Amino acid sequence: MDGYPTEDVMALDAMGPAEHVQALNRRLGEGGGSPMRVAMSADCRLQWQGAAEPASLALPAISVRFDTDPDTGRYLVLVAEQAGQPPRTAFEVRDWVAAVAFRSHLQQLQHLCMAQADA
Repeated sequence: MDGYPTEDVMALDAMGPAEHVQALNRRLGEGGGSPMRVAMSADCRLQWQGAAEPASLALPAISVRFDTDPDTGRYLVLVAEQAGQPPRTAFEVRDWVAAVAFRSHLQQLQHLCMAQADA
């Protein structure tokens, strides 16, 4: 199938916060790295737990990008507290498609949080 997803997916802008979090955790489960889980708190903080201590970041301010691990070639989604800062955590995902989707779900959560703050 040339690497394209074979299942139909819901449009990102039609998803709510819980659905985005479910999608993020599904991508993490497929990644094959250290087991990690994410959650979103009521005050729009991205929370995660896994191999290291549980941690959280304010979603509206985070910076998200992806890259590959130079040693293993695995795909990583890097999350920093804000643009220009080094990554605070790296989420390992299965492939490029998963990395793009993971970043998109995080960005959609950011937009939902900013819209909530403006309301």
